[in-house]
Amino acid sequence: MSSALSVQMSDNTVLDAVPATAVREQLARIVNSPGFISSARLSRFLTHIVNRTLDGDLDCLKEFSVAMEVFDRSSDYDPNIDAIVRVQAGRLRTKLKAYYDEGTGKNDPVLIALRPGSYVPIFRWLDPHPQNHLQEAGPKIQAEGACVAVLPFVNMSPDPEQDYFCDGISEEIISALTHVPGLKVIARTSAFQFKRASVDIREVGQRLGADLVIEGSVRKAGEQLRITAQAVQTESGCHLWSETFRREVKDVFAIQEQIAQSVAGLLRVHMPEGRTRVPASRNLEAYTRYLRARVLFLQQSPETLRAALKQLRDLVEAFPDYALAHSGIAAVNCFLALFGFVSGRDVYPEAKASAECGYALDPDLADTCTMLAAVRSGFEHRWDETQALCERALKVQPGIATAYLVRAMAWLCQGNINGAESALRRSTELDPLSAGDCARMAYLHYIKGDYRSAAEHLQKSFDLDRDYPEARFYSGLSHFRQQNYDCVLQCLSASDFPLDIGLLSAAYARKGCRSLALECVEKLSRLAESQYVTPLAEAFAAIGMEHIDLAFQRLDEAIDHKTNFINMLAVEPFFDPLRGDPRFARLLERLNLSQ
Repeated sequence: MSSALSVQMSDNTVLDAVPATAVREQLARIVNSPGFISSARLSRFLTHIVNRTLDGDLDCLKEFSVAMEVFDRSSDYDPNIDAIVRVQAGRLRTKLKAYYDEGTGKNDPVLIALRPGSYVPIFRWLDPHPQNHLQEAGPKIQAEGACVAVLPFVNMSPDPEQDYFCDGISEEIISALTHVPGLKVIARTSAFQFKRASVDIREVGQRLGADLVIEGSVRKAGEQLRITAQAVQTESGCHLWSETFRREVKDVFAIQEQIAQSVAGLLRVHMPEGRTRVPASRNLEAYTRYLRARVLFLQQSPETLRAALKQLRDLVEAFPDYALAHSGIAAVNCFLALFGFVSGRDVYPEAKASAECGYALDPDLADTCTMLAAVRSGFEHRWDETQALCERALKVQPGIATAYLVRAMAWLCQGNINGAESALRRSTELDPLSAGDCARMAYLHYIKGDYRSAAEHLQKSFDLDRDYPEARFYSGLSHFRQQNYDCVLQCLSASDFPLDIGLLSAAYARKGCRSLALECVEKLSRLAESQYVTPLAEAFAAIGMEHIDLAFQRLDEAIDHKTNFINMLAVEPFFDPLRGDPRFARLLERLNLSQ
């Protein structure tokens, strides 16, 4: 693509070249003006034809192509019946004339105009000394520290089941952008809070802290794919770029990369060269099956997690070199154990083998590094290896939030509060609307004894998910530590989560309601007949009732069961009554932790 354009006018006079940067700045001024900002359709039309011209893609500026790419007409569009392009082109010419003659464009340096009968715009300087305007700014985004959010692309396909495919495209663009050093990219959890939501881009920017929002739509019909994407500056609402891609489904990987490259170009940042990936990662069938399983995984209920696990196992059998599928199996097992649906000891062998296999297949993929780090910390207590793997993940993909989260929680287990807070703060910056991150930040403040800040972060978590299990449990711990036992009862009484029941028993015991404390222990026994119940739950109850020998026995069993929360033994205040006992030091040794 040429960096400058020369415009040949009807009088055969070649005007001074207008640099593409100056044209784009002028386009930004126009679509951000009062007359255009209220007309999304004409802004999209103008942005499309300007960008196509700057890219030298004039063949796409025919009436038929414009109808499909800008006005979403199908391949059976007939310009003799439907005159939408001609009508809208006429309106665009009129609005551009009004902008320059009567509107805010009277003193602008560059003219963008559209001749009758043509959809190719012309660009020329309006000032005889154009260099005076080269530094004038339209809406700009500072590349250093810029924040980008990629919203879930809208499914325009006849089949609503294609949602998973649209989500996958958005996620891949997010993933590609997180490779850019210094670029802040909002994580999926937060960006997807706006799925199917009708909100103003300015509000999206404020809630996510994003300077630039990428949004779009996907239409998949058979093997044909049409993806429309656009970039909008959140402060002004200005459309900076848009593009429509009409390709075959097999080209989806190239389209995702092209969109990410375009965004990087807007921000004037360098997109790292595409690294060599294992062949299966570019296999469309494997990719599609992985996306289907991922949708189930992200719902994170016991049923959907187990369904995702089955699909991922089938995927690995069909495509044994698909690294993400192996890491996905490890992730599902970790989540099943994290939420107490199964014993960590039961899922550990498969989680370990799958995480190691995924990493071996693709050690330069941040997801495989992070997943192995999660296994090393959560199940094996190999803290140094955890940090090395997180460091490797962040070197490959500097903007991946999950690596910061795994690093933060590992440091917290070890008592490195400052390191944990720094990493967790970075994770929450990248994923500001994650109920989980808010809950973990609350837990960190609780560990520090800052109960007011803990309460604020817990409220944020509940605002995002009113019954988030981790937030509920951490809220109970915080109230217990402050001896607000009635608040513990209010918070946890309706829960069937084993750790909540154990903590509830402890609160009843501290209130002097021993019979109610024992009822909670009996409830745990009944639950154990139909589901997994970690020994840690009874350890909580035993500590509350001051059954110290039983507490140590259950804590020892919890380590055997690889219960996730037992890793907090060194820093969790609830265990303070046990710290002076020599048996406590032996428990810490089993976890490779120190007092």
